[in-house]
Amino acid sequence: MENCFAGAPQEFLVCITVHKASNVGVPSGDLYVKVSMDKMTKSTKTFTNSENPFFNEYFVFEFHCTLTELLRLTILFELKKSMTYKKNLIVGELLVDLHSVWNQPYHSYFKKWGRLETPIGAKGEGVSVLESHGHLQIDLAIVSQHNVFLSAIKPDDAEELKKPLVEPDYEDIESNLLQHSSSLMPSNIRYFIGLYRGYFRKKGNYMIQVSFAGFNGKTQVAKQTTTPIWNHELTFAWMYPSLSQRFLILIFAHEHMQWKCVADYEISFEEIALNAKPSLGPTYLHFYDPVNPLNYIGRLLMDLRSEFMAEEQPSHVLITQSIAGLDESRYWRDDIFLIEFLPLMGDHIHTNANNYKLSVSLAEHTSNIVEGQLKTPMGKFHTTIHTKYFRQEAPYPSCLFRVRLPNHRSKYDSDYFMTDLVNYMSAEVETFKVFQLKFTHQYESQAKCLKSIITDVLNKIKEGISSHRFEIDADTQRTTWDINRQLYLLNYFTKLSQELRELRHTLRCCFREVSLDESVSDVVLELQRLIGEVNSLINTLRVQDEWPELILTLSAAGKEVGVCRLNAKHFLKPHPKKQSPLASSQCWKVKSFVFRSVACNHSCANCGCNAAIILGCISIVIERERKEFLSSIASEWTLTKEEPVAWQPKVRQTRFRCQVYVHQAKVRPTADKNNFCDGYLRTLFGEQVAETYTSPGTHSPIWNAVTTLKGLTLPGSIGWYLQNPPVFSMEYRNTERTSNDDHVAKGYITASVISAEDHVRNTEREEAAAGLCWTRSPVQKFQRLKHITPPPLKWLPVALKGIVWAEVLMSVELIELVHQKPEEKDVILATGIPAAIRPNMLYFALEVIFVGFRSYGKTSLGSAGKRRAKVMMGDLVLMSGLSGATTKNSINFIASYACGVVSLPDQQEYWPAMIAADVILSGFGHESTVGVALIPNLTSFLLKNKITMCVRKKEINDEDDNNDNNDDDDNKDEDVDRDSIDTTTTLSLDSDSNEDDDDDSTDVDDGEENEEDASPTKVKNCWMRLLLALGLRPAAYANRRALRFEDDLPQDPQQIDDSQFTWWTKFYNSMYIESLDRSDQYKHRLIIYPNELERQPQFSYLVDWAVPVHLTHGLKMKKLSGPHKENIYATLKLHIKLTPCKIQTTNNRIGGGGGGPRYQKMIKSLAEAVKVMVRIYVVQGLQLRPRDRNQNSDCFVKLTLGAKTVSDSANYIANQSNPIFGRFFELEATLPGDHMLQIVVYDHDKLRDDIIGHTRIDLEDRWRSKHRATVGIAHEFSRQGYNLWHDIRLPSEILLELCQQRGIQAPYFYGKVIEVDGMLFGDETIICKSEELQERLSLTVLKNLDKLPSFGYNLVPEHVETRSLYRDEHPNLEQGKLQLWIELYESNMYMPQPVDIAPIPPTGYEVRVVVKNLSGIQLGDRNVFGKLMSDIYVIGWCQDAKRQQSTDIHYRSFAGDAAFNWRMIFPMKYSANEDMMVIRRNSGLEEFEIKRPPIIYLQVWDKDLMSKDDYLGALELNLSNMPMPYATERQCRPYPIKRKRLNLFTQKAIKGWFPLKSRTQPQPGLPLSPMKGKCQLDIEICSEVEAANSPAGLGHDPPLALEKPYRPDTTFNPLTHPFKSFKHILWPVIRKYVLWTALIVIIVMGLIFFVSNIPGKLMSSMPLK
Repeated sequence: MENCFAGAPQEFLVCITVHKASNVGVPSGDLYVKVSMDKMTKSTKTFTNSENPFFNEYFVFEFHCTLTELLRLTILFELKKSMTYKKNLIVGELLVDLHSVWNQPYHSYFKKWGRLETPIGAKGEGVSVLESHGHLQIDLAIVSQHNVFLSAIKPDDAEELKKPLVEPDYEDIESNLLQHSSSLMPSNIRYFIGLYRGYFRKKGNYMIQVSFAGFNGKTQVAKQTTTPIWNHELTFAWMYPSLSQRFLILIFAHEHMQWKCVADYEISFEEIALNAKPSLGPTYLHFYDPVNPLNYIGRLLMDLRSEFMAEEQPSHVLITQSIAGLDESRYWRDDIFLIEFLPLMGDHIHTNANNYKLSVSLAEHTSNIVEGQLKTPMGKFHTTIHTKYFRQEAPYPSCLFRVRLPNHRSKYDSDYFMTDLVNYMSAEVETFKVFQLKFTHQYESQAKCLKSIITDVLNKIKEGISSHRFEIDADTQRTTWDINRQLYLLNYFTKLSQELRELRHTLRCCFREVSLDESVSDVVLELQRLIGEVNSLINTLRVQDEWPELILTLSAAGKEVGVCRLNAKHFLKPHPKKQSPLASSQCWKVKSFVFRSVACNHSCANCGCNAAIILGCISIVIERERKEFLSSIASEWTLTKEEPVAWQPKVRQTRFRCQVYVHQAKVRPTADKNNFCDGYLRTLFGEQVAETYTSPGTHSPIWNAVTTLKGLTLPGSIGWYLQNPPVFSMEYRNTERTSNDDHVAKGYITASVISAEDHVRNTEREEAAAGLCWTRSPVQKFQRLKHITPPPLKWLPVALKGIVWAEVLMSVELIELVHQKPEEKDVILATGIPAAIRPNMLYFALEVIFVGFRSYGKTSLGSAGKRRAKVMMGDLVLMSGLSGATTKNSINFIASYACGVVSLPDQQEYWPAMIAADVILSGFGHESTVGVALIPNLTSFLLKNKITMCVRKKEINDEDDNNDNNDDDDNKDEDVDRDSIDTTTTLSLDSDSNEDDDDDSTDVDDGEENEEDASPTKVKNCWMRLLLALGLRPAAYANRRALRFEDDLPQDPQQIDDSQFTWWTKFYNSMYIESLDRSDQYKHRLIIYPNELERQPQFSYLVDWAVPVHLTHGLKMKKLSGPHKENIYATLKLHIKLTPCKIQTTNNRIGGGGGGPRYQKMIKSLAEAVKVMVRIYVVQGLQLRPRDRNQNSDCFVKLTLGAKTVSDSANYIANQSNPIFGRFFELEATLPGDHMLQIVVYDHDKLRDDIIGHTRIDLEDRWRSKHRATVGIAHEFSRQGYNLWHDIRLPSEILLELCQQRGIQAPYFYGKVIEVDGMLFGDETIICKSEELQERLSLTVLKNLDKLPSFGYNLVPEHVETRSLYRDEHPNLEQGKLQLWIELYESNMYMPQPVDIAPIPPTGYEVRVVVKNLSGIQLGDRNVFGKLMSDIYVIGWCQDAKRQQSTDIHYRSFAGDAAFNWRMIFPMKYSANEDMMVIRRNSGLEEFEIKRPPIIYLQVWDKDLMSKDDYLGALELNLSNMPMPYATERQCRPYPIKRKRLNLFTQKAIKGWFPLKSRTQPQPGLPLSPMKGKCQLDIEICSEVEAANSPAGLGHDPPLALEKPYRPDTTFNPLTHPFKSFKHILWPVIRKYVLWTALIVIIVMGLIFFVSNIPGKLMSSMPLK
């Protein structure tokens, strides 16, 4: 019934871990992630100069709201680039809807990658934004008080724990995308939301807002109208499938000078996508007041369309525009419907008035009022009746009104078919459960019935598909949603048919199997799951064309008494073309309507807020089909008047005899004076009331009562009630509460109606069943149960204010009376339910060891007087002896054993409650009950396949009197104690039963032997022993599980040096599934449990020795306004056994009970105080909730055990949400006084430390458990090293002690094989084979103890448990996890040295990176002559980008090649266990650590003189997970997905070519080069000692100086070498022009000189005159 408070506010935590980003396309600058949620923001620290920034920061957002309000929120992740003098740039954003997170398993995502999108409105509003690409890796989880939080560790999946810290699968983005599960491929889609017009009851100014994934679109304002017209369309593009799963439509009205949201509506993709692109409408959406859901606000006409887009990254801009109005006649036709409600009779009406009024409303329309007189049932009752009833007289007036709405009847036929199918399957499964109760162990018959049920369901589905029940036969146009829904339903029911055939095939195949009962149970569970699945389809796949709610209102004395909210389409008259025998329309069918209180806000069906139950019928008929409707019901009804409408049934009334069978009840403890109630059950129907006897002072009353109501008449014919049986009201009352009617628990039960013909037929069958029973088939028996009389008993809840107050085992039947005389109205109460349905009673021996009270509250402990405990079941009451001395807050009893015989039903479902009580005795012998509790899960105490003998107590006392004189003094003392015990019992056990069987039966949780398929070989003869002893049979023959890695591992596993290994090596090695080099198999392991050790089922939850029963003072009924919080003041620990027994009537010698010697020894040991030494190893914290506002917490632990407190505040871990404590504590305790250990994690502050959370551990459970939870059993035995055996006893000693306790033969060794309990085991050791063979074999047996017949249970192995942390002010709300383990030793025993788990400090390394050559670098500049070139240099850094190192510049590279041979040296602190690089930073006066992957960052840049340097490429190398480089430049290409990887910390040195990640876009004005950048590196890692012994210089400096690279003559700085610039830069370009110019000048000058000299020559050559 927790669903009753699903709408109540509660505490929620939204836990977010931002891991890292990938390929964001921003190589330089400071990047950070801003997380925004509901006006709250948190930001990570910045990460500098990387396209793959690493953050690993944890945030928690806290909310106190309802679940609906929480799931409407959206988380915005913004990756931003920090700017100095302007607004920060948005690189990309990720939007996640919390509704999609809630729908995930465990309500969480773990290490999922989300695609960064262009910010919404970035291109439309001028927001500063960079080009968006890349992905963001996050964890996201929702933690609530009623749900288990699972972060990185999932409790139900142990394999998830064995993940490496850097799991390759998590790095694969495509396989770990953060997206909603859908069959469609991710693509971009454009949504078109049309908002046309609306109708509202109140006149005003209206505006519509649509919200989705950060988009908020609004319409214009429609002023002062009730019928606003907008004709507005909102358009935007987004990803589909999307992490945003809901559209939210808000209606705003302008009231009191402000805009107010008056209604809202959510549209989920689950309702509109249907494995296709989202589509909805055109349709009307109906809105109700969120404060008062009964208040109808109005409706809105809208549609939603979507189109796939070809663009890869469309702009996320919201576009609004006006559109033309919608022509509704294309999609539907409006009709006038007549809605009529005819009330016939009503009962259980909670009012003091004398008159009632009934009305009906739908949307804005309301009917006329039908009123009448209320009466009080007459008779003599236990308490005064405060409810009334009415019964109308014929002709019956009705409520009638008209309403104009769209006619969608043809679309509802598929809903009717699914409703029919669900009702049929539910009825068949319920009948089958009755068949199981009547034929308990006839599993073959049950399987045959199940096959028959499945076959009938398959036939109905086939008939529905063949009759086109999913098709829409309408004259109007079908919408896209209609077509998608039809295809979706056809596909679903095709798959459903296949699943049902597989279930039927499973039943056919299981007849040959032994576990037939399990197969039958699995099939029933699967059928119930399918019923829920189809039912959810009915509820979710009808958002389009839905009608408003039909509301029935009952009022009296001017106040509304109750309302009944109904789905109107169920009462529609079916479409004339679609009428079929399967139609589930309830149109004008008489049924009972349950009215609930107006103030009820519970979300469950049976919350106890019932206000009335009214019998009547409803019809919704089109006005033009009124005559056709009247003719269809003319055989049953006559319309006597039109105005006002009045009806007369053809059959005036039907006489019945009512039988109410009430067997027993289970009642929740209340806060009464004695914690017990004098309860009785009242059943009401009409004017007659049936009451049981009063059962005084118990929470498990057994009435065995039959109440007969004579003279019961109902209007109409028997056929009405066979289709819809009437509903009876129930009240569970306490005679002490006669005045306040609010404290009455209420419920209702549907009667079983038996017609006169069926009653006669059942009688004839019973008479003929004596001799012909064997001829009836199982299916015939099953069919007969559908009309069986009397009806079988079933448990029914009776609730009060949303809380189940009691469960009542009862049934009600109405038997038609035809040929008998009318009976006078009378109520006859008798004892004795008919044998046909009465549970078959058997005898069971109930044995209880009262261990004692634990954690007794100080307030209750202060009461004076002795205490004792009681256990009550049925008519048996067992009491402990009086309490002894109180040890702190623990109380033991002087006499702790009690036994008796109780009569219980053969069907375990009918068992009464077992009640534990805390009783205090005053000085005058008066008993008063302090607290009680119901003990759940009684079947776990039952010892199956075992029957003991029991005798009556009188015989025991006679035998004891004859043997008293032969007992010694000790036995006399035991007899005194036994007599004091026997006074609390009515029967005792026979001690002559087999003692060994009794010893086996002490295991409360088992009850039967565990069998495994791969069990060890059982020794059958001496010949096998001889073969094993001589070595002729290998050890692997004895145990096939042994040596399972022998073929894969080398012969000498000790070749690995484990001298440097510590406990942390074992811890981190336990997280791996399997490494590529199988190196993890050479290291020892332990088990890491994902939750508390006491939550492991294989260890019986550590309650095998005693079951904890939490005692409460009961609920305060006056304070029940929300989910109940029971105040537990003490815990009573009980050891309980239930054994089937036979009453022994012979006078054989008997004993007083108490079991065998070992059982007596156990009882005696429970009363003794034990001093133990407790060792607590606190390993680390996981996702601890930050208590500081702007940073993580400074965590430390504080331990409290009894009066001792140990605080570790001096060793707090600064600024860590996942702190590694590695702390060891040792405390001494005395059990049972100091049984509870509390570990609190604090946040260290200067003023006051804040509590993060606490966990409590019951040490007594671990000390007493048979699973030996004191010290874990190691996986292998070692006498030295990091796997040192740290138990006091050796494995052989432990095994021998266990064998002695069980009374079996000691272990025997045959060569390499050990025999224990008739089973043979071989050695399973893999690593430590040099240890003693005897210890190794003994350890093998201890690890396989569950396979031994005399044991059958597991021992707790060496482990680390993960415990959840909680706070008292927020119970059940997890605040983080703490990993630890505990060891317990006896104080007076020698204890081994504690395990050293101190955190291993990170090792100092020096990483030497030699950048040798670059090739294929994209050119990033042009020289003055227009030629592409680059001045290339490389920068690198490791821990801090501000301390980056740079090579020299390779100037003027024209081919994209560069040579450096430049050494960079990076110091590093590396933790090999965590695979993290540790960086220490100072924050004020405190130093804290930052952990990042050991990544070397290298970037290639182009040096520019006048502008900013250009980025050319980058390389990021994870030194512990590095891809193998290429040997040559030609082989170098981008890494494939499955490239071999290596750990450089192991390999020490590597050299080769690495591919660079180049720019995706070239510089403006430059072409995109096809070349891919490559880099040749030599990388060497050496420790600090090696670096000090062999130092190296930076760059080309000594020591170990590197040669300067060979570079072309053109590689120099032109500013510092002007002559070289002329020679190598200018001259090569202008040389030909200079030469040509010189040649031309010479030629020209020669010609000039020649021409100029010609006249002179000519003149000189002429003779003078």
